[in-house]
Amino acid sequence: MLRLLFFSCLIPYNLLRRVGIKVKNGGYMIELMIGEKLKKLRRSRDLTQEEVATHLGISYQAISKWERGDGYPDITMLPALANYFGVSVDELIGMDEIASASKLDEINQKWAENRAQGKHKENVALMRDALKVYPDNALLLFQLSTSLEKLDGTKEEKQKFLKESIIIQERILNYCDDSEVRGATLCNISDAYYRYGNYEKAIEYADKLPNLYKTRETALVYILKDKKEKNRIAKSAIEPLAWLLSYHLTALSETEDNPKYKDKIPKILDILFEGKESDFVLGIRKRASK
Repeated sequence: MLRLLFFSCLIPYNLLRRVGIKVKNGGYMIELMIGEKLKKLRRSRDLTQEEVATHLGISYQAISKWERGDGYPDITMLPALANYFGVSVDELIGMDEIASASKLDEINQKWAENRAQGKHKENVALMRDALKVYPDNALLLFQLSTSLEKLDGTKEEKQKFLKESIIIQERILNYCDDSEVRGATLCNISDAYYRYGNYEKAIEYADKLPNLYKTRETALVYILKDKKEKNRIAKSAIEPLAWLLSYHLTALSETEDNPKYKDKIPKILDILFEGKESDFVLGIRKRASK
């Protein structure tokens, strides 16, 4: 198995997770994307596994194993593999993707910092510049759309920003297959259409969202066998569930003109968090008290 060790200060942890890198003993143990790259290179040249194996003097079963991700070539074989396909070793092991993801991670971190400081105009410029380099990146497009909706201006200008945001989100939904980005976009575009005055479109997109039962966390706590991981997922769902309960109880109070529903929110928070509340939960409690 091919393994390369990187020091942990070089590449952010969440970036490594996205390119298939595992953290081990203070460094990064990379299980590289050679199998995926090898298959793509071989097929683009219309070669069989047997032809590649014959050139390298190994069995075709070894090539098949690497392409399945069940193992890696010996590190001494990388130059021969790279030369055979006419690529660099860096390209073969996916270093271009790692470098690109690192740049994207910096951009996304800057966007988050600007958002926390209310610098939405700066974020619009940041996303427009980033999209010149990564024109089809769904997350950048989504962040541009949400930043546009935060911009100040006249009523006409805000409607113009909202319309551009909707167009961008329609584009995301037309091609993006990332479930998390799609889900966030569906939710946001429903609200955007509502604020734009198109009630029918708002309902149309809201109806495409999954119901409360069909969530990632619900599926994982049912499927996961590792107790530690199951516990982590279950805990991660508590704060969003508290927000959902407060949101719907508030709606019931307003639609039935009955404060008893909203009065339950602080009691629920007391039971769930026992006084150990994050800023997010404190915000739920504050809104419930209004």
